Amino acid sequence: MSSVTVQMTTQAVSASISLARVVNWDGTSRDLRQILTAAFDAKDYPDCIKNLKAQDIEPLSYIDSLDKVGSCSTLEGTFDSLRF
Repeated sequence: MSSVTVQMTTQAVSASISLARVVNWDGTSRDLRQILTAAFDAKDYPDCIKNLKAQDIEPLSYIDSLDKVGSCSTLEGTFDSLRF
């Protein structure tokens, strides 16, 4: 019997894409934890967060969305496990 090795490749997602998904979050999708983790882990996150307007993200909308995330009971504990 031979074993087969499966290689998984992950494609890095730009922080701007993930941050835009946060802004457009409808409040019900449970995949927000993965979206936030992808944003925070993205290599371009520091540059994106410094100038949200250059990413076509309104800073106040982003902050409001994070407030919505923080008040969502279905994602309770999300920020506790994220790496900053």
